[in-house]
Formats: sequence, structure tokens, C-alpha cells
Amino acid sequence: MEWRICFNTGETELVNNLNDTQAKVYVLLKMILKNVLRPCKKEITSYVMKNIVLWQAESNPQNKFRERSLFHWLHDGLRELRTAILTQKLSYYMIPERNLMAATGLHDTQRNKWVADITDMMADGPRVILRLQKMRKAVIASPEPMLWFSKRRMELEILSMQFRLRDIICRNKNGVEESDTILSDINRRTWEIGMDGVLRAISEGDDVDNTIQ
Repeated sequence: MEWRICFNTGETELVNNLNDTQAKVYVLLKMILKNVLRPCKKEITSYVMKNIVLWQAESNPQNKFRERSLFHWLHDGLRELRTAILTQKLSYYMIPERNLMAATGLHDTQRNKWVADITDMMADGPRVILRLQKMRKAVIASPEPMLWFSKRRMELEILSMQFRLRDIICRNKNGVEESDTILSDINRRTWEIGMDGVLRAISEGDDVDNTIQ
């Protein structure tokens, strides 16, 4: 007779309770496994990706997994995957004493290739999604809206940095920042970008709440 401990129900419940960013990291890691690494004999499976994401969620506060940090956590997941392949060690989330990489059957040539591939993907930064066929098709099919929103987002980040710096300067000088013309211009431009984004989202039938976020 044989028996084993099965955590399928518990794992399903944990995955269902991942927040949006964590779930997206999980999906992207699985897509990278299928479309980029392409294991022939299931040396690495999506189950490994699931455990990487569960360990991420276990080891970091939930509020750190925000929409704008998606690529940070994808990069972190790739780093953990590379380490697991290189060292042949990854603790099973439910039973940490169990090593999920112990019986992968990876030979040196395959291991070295995957480590190199993952290193290259990490160097790509956000452009790593272009290695995924579905993502690449989506970008090619409609590059203009993505480029428009990307430029506006970058401008907002620059404005936010300028606002903080100017605010510090004003406080150091006289403690009054409300009347500062540069701060007023930054606030005005920030408001204009926000309204442009809302209007464009409405015109294209997008979710305005998601656009604002």
C-alpha cells in the first residue's frame, strides 16, 4: 500500500487569494516557462512557478505587491528560478524540508543554457514580455495606445519627483509652498495628464477606475 499527503485544496485556496499583481507574476512565469524555456521532459513545471510565487507572498508584506511593482516581482521570480536551477534546490511551500528540484534530471548543458537565458531575460527589464508571443502580438497590434499611456506615466513620475524636490526647497526657504508658482505648474500639469487619461479611456471604452490607478 502507498499513501501521500496531498495539499491540492489548500494550494488552490492560496492561489485564489493572491492579489492581482501576484497572480500576474504567476501567469507570466508560466508563460515564460512554456514559451521561452520550453522544457522537453518536464524538468521544470508550472508547479515550480507556483511555489516561487507562494514563497514571494509568504516572505513579503502584501502591500508591496502593487500594480506598478509588477516587473520588480517578475524580476525577483526569475532570480529565484535561476537560483533554483543553478543550485538544484527549491523548498516545497507546504513541506519546506522537501526539495522540488531534487529529481528534475537536469543535465549540465541544459542547466547552463537556462541560467543564461534567464539572466538575459532579467537584463531585458520590462521588455522581457516581448519574448512572449501573445504579448508581442498585442503590442504590435496596438502599439500607439500603449506608447501614449507609457509616455504619460513617465511624465507623471518625473513630475512627482520634481514636486517632492521643490517642496523640500520651499520648506527650507520660508516654510510656505502653497503660493510657489513652480509647484502650481506641476499640480496643473499633473491634473491635465490625469484628465487626458480619463477622457482617452472613456473614448476607447476602457475601465476608468483602472486608468486612474
